[in-house]
Amino acid sequence: MTVPEYTLTRKRMKNTRIRVTAPDGAVLVSAPHGVPESAIRDFVSARQDWIRKMQDRIAEAPPRIEPGPEANRLRVALKERAAPLFAYWSERMGLEPPTFGVRIMTSRWGTCQVQKRHITLSLQLAMYSDELLEYVVVHELAHLFAPNHGPEFKAVMERYLPEWRQLRSHLKEL
Repeated sequence: MTVPEYTLTRKRMKNTRIRVTAPDGAVLVSAPHGVPESAIRDFVSARQDWIRKMQDRIAEAPPRIEPGPEANRLRVALKERAAPLFAYWSERMGLEPPTFGVRIMTSRWGTCQVQKRHITLSLQLAMYSDELLEYVVVHELAHLFAPNHGPEFKAVMERYLPEWRQLRSHLKEL
C-alpha cells in the first residue's frame, strides 16, 4: 500500500490531524511530538480515499481569485448582488442594515465585526450562486444576535433560513 506524500509538522497537541489544502491539494499532517513516524504513515495511509476525494474536490473548484482588474470587476458585481440581500434580510430580521465590504479571503466565506456592525464577504462568493451568497449574508447577520455558533445562533438560523444546514454543507464541499 502506498502512502500519499505529505508534510509533517510536530506540535503540542493531543491528536494527529490531516488537512488537504488548495490550490495544489497538498497534504499537511500535524502530529504530537511523541507519535512514531510509522504510526503517522499508517494514519495517512488509512485515509488515502478521503485524501484523494479532497484533492479531486480542490481540482474541480473554480480557481482562487487573485488581485487585479478581474478581481475589481467581480468585487463590484458581488456588491451589487449582495446589497439587496442585506437590505431584505436586515429588514426581515429586524436589524439596522450593517455596513459591508468584499475582499479576497483565503479561509472564510464571511466575517462579522459585531461591535462595528460591519460584515465582510469573501470575493470568492462571486463564483457561486445567489442561494449560497444569501446563506452567507444570513449567517453573518445572525452573528449580530449571537456572536458565536452556539444554540442561540442556530435558533436564529432555523428561524430565518430553515434549510441553512444543507446550504452550509454545500458550501463546505466547495
